[in-house]
Amino acid sequence: GANGTGPNLHGVVGEAIGKGVGGFAFSDALKSVGGEWTFDKLNEWLKSPKAFAPGTKMTFAGLKKAEDRANVIAYLATLE
Repeated sequence: GANGTGPNLHGVVGEAIGKGVGGFAFSDALKSVGGEWTFDKLNEWLKSPKAFAPGTKMTFAGLKKAEDRANVIAYLATLE
């Protein structure tokens, strides 16, 4: 689908951080992180986007429960 408030997350696991396809305007803070979206990096991001990429445009505060983060990441991994 099209990007909305955030980028389309189809195929995000293994994708370069801050360089997704589809023309989404990622913040410079997220672009500067580098690397790929691994399970560990997705966990860090979902726990606290502002701690993972200080200066990010993301307003989402994060998911406190590890189980909730694991469930989201497991779902994202199914979107190939």
